Amino acid sequence: MAKDDSKLNLIILSKPDSKFLYMFIFILASLLRRLIPRIIDDESKVITEAELRKIKDFHHNINRCYFDLLSNYIGDILAGIMTLINKLISKFKTTTSEAREREKDMRKKSLFYLTIIAIIDIIAQFCLFLFSNVISETKLLENEVIREENLYFVVSIDIFSRYIFSRIFLQSYFYKHHIVSTILTFIGFIPLIIKNLYDITHSSDNNILTNRAASIYLFLFIYMTIIYSLEDVFNKLCFNQSILEPYDLMFYKAVIQTIIVIPLTIYICVNYGLLQYISYNLGKDSTGRVFYRLSFILSNIFRTWSLLNIIRLVDPNLLSVLKSSEFAVLFIFISIYSALNGKNNQMDKEFYICGTICCIFSFLGSAIHNELIIINNFGLLKCTKYYKYELEDNEKFPSIEDLDTDDNDSKNNQTDHSLLDNSTEY
Repeated sequence: MAKDDSKLNLIILSKPDSKFLYMFIFILASLLRRLIPRIIDDESKVITEAELRKIKDFHHNINRCYFDLLSNYIGDILAGIMTLINKLISKFKTTTSEAREREKDMRKKSLFYLTIIAIIDIIAQFCLFLFSNVISETKLLENEVIREENLYFVVSIDIFSRYIFSRIFLQSYFYKHHIVSTILTFIGFIPLIIKNLYDITHSSDNNILTNRAASIYLFLFIYMTIIYSLEDVFNKLCFNQSILEPYDLMFYKAVIQTIIVIPLTIYICVNYGLLQYISYNLGKDSTGRVFYRLSFILSNIFRTWSLLNIIRLVDPNLLSVLKSSEFAVLFIFISIYSALNGKNNQMDKEFYICGTICCIFSFLGSAIHNELIIINNFGLLKCTKYYKYELEDNEKFPSIEDLDTDDNDSKNNQTDHSLLDNSTEY
C-alpha cells in the first residue's frame, strides 16, 4: 500500500497485531484487579469499635501486606501448570544433540537472569510490607497513608525510569516519533504532578513535610515503582538470552522466591499472629474475602502474563506508553465508579481536570508511539516501521538503506541485548 508523501499529513492506522491483544488483556486485568477490591471493600468497610480494638491484636496491616505478597507468589506458582504441560509435550519431540547442548547453555543464562529478577521483584514487594511496620494506628484499615489519587503523578516516574533503564541496559534506540511521544506524555503529566504535589504538601492529616509516616510512604512508593521498572527491563534481557516462555519466567521466578517466602511465612506466624488473623477473617464475611483474594490472584496472573508477552515481543520503550495507557483507563473507570457511588466530592474539580488532560495526552502519545497515528512532518514518517514495511516499495520514497543515515555503524550493529535486533514486532 503506497501513498503519495505530499498527501500524507496525518495517517490513522487500524492494523493491530498480537501485541495489541496482550495490551488489551493487560489493561483489562489491571482494571479488574483494582475495581473488584474497591467493590468488596466498600461493602465491608464499616466496623464497630469493638471489632477495631480486637483486630489491633492481629497486626492487620502487616498481615494484609503479607497476603498481597503471597497472592502475587501464588499467581506466579500457578503459571507452572503451563510449564508442566509444555514439558510433557516436549518429551514427545525429538531433538538433536546440538540443540540439546544449546538449550543447556541457555538454561544457565536463564538461571542467572531469573535470580536477579526474583531478587528485584521481592525487594519491590517488600517496600510497602516494611512500611506496614511503622504505619499509624489511625490508618489501621487502610492500604496507604497518602491517598491513592494523590500518587498518580508517580506514573510519570515509572514511565521515564523505563526509558532510562532501557537505554542503559538494553541499548535501545529512540527514533523521532518516540521522542515526540515522550514529550507529549510529559506535558500531559505536568498539571497532575503539580496538583498531586500541592495536595500532599498541604494535606491537613498527611502532609509529607510534617508527617514522618507520609514521607516514608512516599519514598517507598516511588522506590518500589522504579524497582518494578528495572525488573521489566531485566525480564527483556532474560527473554533475549533464553528460550523461556512468559509462564516459565513467572513460575521459575516464584520457585526461586520460595527460599524467602517460606521463612517469611514462619516469621509472620510466630511474631504477628497470622493464624489468628486468618481465623478472624474467615469468620467474618468469609465469602467476600475469599472472592477478593481469588479475583486478585486470577487477574494478577493474566496481567503479569500479558505484560511479559509484550516485553518479549517489543522494545520496553513501549512499556512506558503501556503504563500511561493503563493509567488513563484506570483513571477514567475509577472516576466513573466513584461518581456512581457518590464519592467524587472527596476530590476537587481541579484534580479531575488535571487527570483528564493527562489521559488525553497519554492516549495521544501512546497512539504516536505505537504508530496508530503517524505524523508526516519533521522526518517522523521515515522513522516508522509503517514507512519501512508499507511504503518502501514506492519509488517516491527512498530505500530502506537511507532511513538510518543518522545512525552510525555501531548503532546499526546492536549487541545481543538490543531490542532492535531481537524484536520481531513493534
